[in-house]
Amino acid sequence: MAHSGERFVIVSNRSPVSFSRSESGEREYSRGAGGLVTALNAVVRRSEGSVWVASATTEEDAKVSREPAPYEVEDLRVTLVEHAPEAYDLMYNRIANPLLWFVQHGLYDLPYSPLFGEDTRRAWEEGYLTVNRNFAEVAAHTAESERASVVLLHDYQLYMTPLFLRERLGRGVLISFFLHIPWPGPEEWRILPGYMRRGILESLLAADVLAFHTHRYARNFMDTVSEVLGAETSVGEGVVRYDGREVWVRAYPISIDPAEFEELSQSEAVLKEEEFVKGLPGRLLLRVDRMDLSKNIVRGFAAYGRMLELHPEMREQVTFLAQLQPSRQNVPEYAAYAEAIEQAVEEVNERHGTDSWHPVELSMQDNFPRSVAAYKNYDALLVNAVRDGMNLVAKEAAVANEKDGVLVLSETAGAHEELGEHALTVNPFDVDEQAEALYQALTMPAEERRQRAQALRKTVESNTIEDWVEAQLKDIVAYRDHR
Repeated sequence: MAHSGERFVIVSNRSPVSFSRSESGEREYSRGAGGLVTALNAVVRRSEGSVWVASATTEEDAKVSREPAPYEVEDLRVTLVEHAPEAYDLMYNRIANPLLWFVQHGLYDLPYSPLFGEDTRRAWEEGYLTVNRNFAEVAAHTAESERASVVLLHDYQLYMTPLFLRERLGRGVLISFFLHIPWPGPEEWRILPGYMRRGILESLLAADVLAFHTHRYARNFMDTVSEVLGAETSVGEGVVRYDGREVWVRAYPISIDPAEFEELSQSEAVLKEEEFVKGLPGRLLLRVDRMDLSKNIVRGFAAYGRMLELHPEMREQVTFLAQLQPSRQNVPEYAAYAEAIEQAVEEVNERHGTDSWHPVELSMQDNFPRSVAAYKNYDALLVNAVRDGMNLVAKEAAVANEKDGVLVLSETAGAHEELGEHALTVNPFDVDEQAEALYQALTMPAEERRQRAQALRKTVESNTIEDWVEAQLKDIVAYRDHR
């Protein structure tokens, strides 16, 4: 655990709070959502007096960013970073999403894309580097004024911030960087232009502790810095030695707060949505996802359709509820994917449906209470991601489920490292294998279902979000003592 009274500066692109003005002119705020914000709130709870640095995204956010001291909201102290709109757009919409996201999730159709040139370098230099310098400047100033001893950086929007922070702060502050998306192997990393691939790696090695969700990603990173930079690595120790420094590389699988989901599952909003969920005919097959290409949604519908072909006796015996939240619709590939999802559902429903039964019930809006209601009632849950940093849906659902539901889990989802032995493992590209796994999940004997479901729940409960925070804080102290 961190030493008593120790202060952290937490840095992420996404803010835990957003500000606006009411009709009467009063400043208002709303708390942020999403897995990253929820996780970092757990860090805040363990480090009283710490400051969270994040991007200003609204007009009122920008005003807050110009105030001299951290802004206090409930249990948070927040400092916002104002970016020039063009620079932020280049960082977010040209480099971070989709370029880095696509490379790290294996989403490019390589014979055709990506295609790098002058525009890419400009977006990198005038967008990504500019925004990262802004973050480093504000984080360094905050660390100095707050007398913070640790800076915790989070995620792929901030790859260059460790280098700029180190240049500003020297060795006096410990820098930890946590990546919440997959780290690919060296060959995939080489897709990036040379200046980007080397720049990011050298910046990350300016941190003291580098953290990933799985041991596989940590090993991939060490292989990458060994091949691209010639760094000395010791996988057994979890150490990289480069440029006279020692960097610890660790895996901390992110998790959830089980008690929160148990409480949420009994809320009025969830109980109301359960009426709809329980009214669906037959057994319940479920998926809950953002409409991201990495989630492999279209192949999931193809696999379901294939199951109905191979096992026609399952027709009218199961309903596939797909709770999908829109994502990045301003990125052309994502808009096209949303259309492909709708088309895939239409094909399954037209081919296999009857007057009284729609094989797929599709929702393309964010309805979290209905998702939790479905968590409680699924017979089988499909998580068939092409690649996923973790996939918290698998963990949330395992805790909330009351039907001994069976998890069908992609071998390339981060959650597989923890949950795979209690799930039905599938290759995300093999539609027939997924079809047979869905059939097996939906027809599995009751005793095997019960054993698997109990083991899944026990695994999640043995590593909660608080355990995730504790493991990181212990290693931060150990690193400092070692140094």
